[in-house]
Amino acid sequence: EFEGVFGDDSVQGSGDVKYHLGAQAIYRNEKGSELSVVLAPNPSHLEAVNPVVEGMARALCDEFGDRSYSSVLPILVHGDAAFAGQGVVQETLNLMRLRGYRTGGTIHIIINNQIGFTTSPEDGRSTPYASGIAKFVQVPILHVNGDSPEACIAAIEFAFAYRQQFGEDVVVDIYSYRKYGHNEGDDPTATQPLLYRKIRKHQPVRQRYRDELVARGVLTADEADRIAAEYHARLQEAFDRRKQIIAGSSLPQRETVNVFAPVATTVPLPTLQEIGRRITEIPPGFNVHPKVADELSRRRAQVESESSSVGWGTAEALAFGSLLLEGKPVRLTGQDSQRGTFNHRQAVLHDYETDSIYIPLNHIAPGQERIHIYNSPLSEYAVLGFEYGYSTICTRGLTLWEAQFGDFANGAQIVIDQFIAAGEEKWGQVSNLVLLLPHGYDGQGPEHSSARLERYLQLCGDENMFVCFLTTPAQLFHALRRQVHAPWRKPLVLMTPKGYLRKVQSPLQELVQGSFREVIDDQTIVDPLQVERLIFCSGMFYYELLSERTRLQADRTVAIVRIEQLYPLALPHVEQILAKYTHAEQIVWAQEEPMNMGAWPFMLEQFLTLLGKSRKLYYAGRPRAASPATGSFLVHNQEQAAVLESAFGRLEPIAGC
Repeated sequence: EFEGVFGDDSVQGSGDVKYHLGAQAIYRNEKGSELSVVLAPNPSHLEAVNPVVEGMARALCDEFGDRSYSSVLPILVHGDAAFAGQGVVQETLNLMRLRGYRTGGTIHIIINNQIGFTTSPEDGRSTPYASGIAKFVQVPILHVNGDSPEACIAAIEFAFAYRQQFGEDVVVDIYSYRKYGHNEGDDPTATQPLLYRKIRKHQPVRQRYRDELVARGVLTADEADRIAAEYHARLQEAFDRRKQIIAGSSLPQRETVNVFAPVATTVPLPTLQEIGRRITEIPPGFNVHPKVADELSRRRAQVESESSSVGWGTAEALAFGSLLLEGKPVRLTGQDSQRGTFNHRQAVLHDYETDSIYIPLNHIAPGQERIHIYNSPLSEYAVLGFEYGYSTICTRGLTLWEAQFGDFANGAQIVIDQFIAAGEEKWGQVSNLVLLLPHGYDGQGPEHSSARLERYLQLCGDENMFVCFLTTPAQLFHALRRQVHAPWRKPLVLMTPKGYLRKVQSPLQELVQGSFREVIDDQTIVDPLQVERLIFCSGMFYYELLSERTRLQADRTVAIVRIEQLYPLALPHVEQILAKYTHAEQIVWAQEEPMNMGAWPFMLEQFLTLLGKSRKLYYAGRPRAASPATGSFLVHNQEQAAVLESAFGRLEPIAGC
């Protein structure tokens, strides 16, 4: 890779610069013991990889069944400026003692060059030491002279022993210097002239230590030179061995998969009913809150009869339970995820007399896999990075992260941009992580309305991930199970409902048969030739459109089609629907988001290709705006009514169509 030539085991995507690439190897010591060493791929967004490494370590320990978390050692190498400056460092340190994120302690090594690019320490931090931020978790911090190899070794040996003994982090701050400029290409003498004048005169550490050993009589000068020559020869031999790859060989391509191929996700009715019964049972003597008990009773009623209908929370629980019975572990974290922000999940029951907990999903059948649901700290960046790292290792199960509101997910934008959206393309690192992002316009203001659907769609390309805005609990059930049973591994971004969590239901039979549907046609239309207006939409806004159509008595002349999977978009299916409604001269995209947000910017490009000049495309939604939503509930209702009116009323066609 460093020569621009790829071996047969390489996976060819867009690639990345050399110093971002990860690696994996087996280290063998002089006694023949082997140690697997993994270097995680990482971007130039400094420290962003920290929680990813922690998640990878936790997943490995879980795979090994190591509850002490002592068999996998996370090592994080930091720069002094980044350790003090990047907030994700503090977020990651804060995970150390939390039961959902413990990894048995991490060794942090700060390579303290006493500079950050061209910024001096006095301009880069408010603490005397770069390691000062670690004091809030009260772990050992060792400062060591980088010019003393023996002191450095002693510090690392202490750090490892402490970590193994107490299972906590240790910070080793190695005071050193950067011989050249940033990235070895920058000239630092213009901004730090005195520092680099000293560095040029400073004896390199290898020469300094060699002279010290000779002076102490540990080695002769000849022995020292021979050891150095032998080491250089070993390096050259390894380098030459890697260069034996045949130059000019064709670049291997990633294996192509049909992401639209049906995936078997159904579950037999008796199995679903048994899961439903078991997850709604309350152990004798366990005092469940009366409101939670009522919710469990409703949930049980939804699976008792084969003609029953299930809600969103029940469908999710049945998806989780069925995966557990199939030997697929499930991990879900996020702020308030045990209960669910909107009280819809109630996956972890609390005894309101003793405060003990009970997780019904872990008591379905003997020998089942386990679900791990943790309430996360008030962090998006580190927690989402952790779950991404976990999902890259846990290849046989389902890993999910839920935002309290989808609006807050942008606190982890670096993880979304650099890892989730581009990790496979840059590094060949695959993940089936699911993002659950509550999204919808309920009049709660600009901070509790939009998960920024448009940003995820902007990141889509090369079938890198799935972006879905579902309308039924059955679709959720199949989408979650598809994430585990599909032959490919891709992240899934789900816009999830808020106000409609308890308003929509699916027949239980839709979980027993069928599969995930990328597009749902209007099944109420009797004669497609009578349809004059064809409305496409996505998500729970569909139900408001449906209600408005009924009010206007336009059930015969207006068809409403749901795009459940926005990316990858099932273009042939959309083409079939357009061909079906041949008399529909008005093709409308309807959404509740502003024109520069939501799915419209993405769908506009798709429709321009599909429609050409033969049919007109119309937009029904809020006008362009800087803020996602109004802060006034009254104004919200007025805007929502205007959007619905425009969806069925007079519209101006989009230019270019």
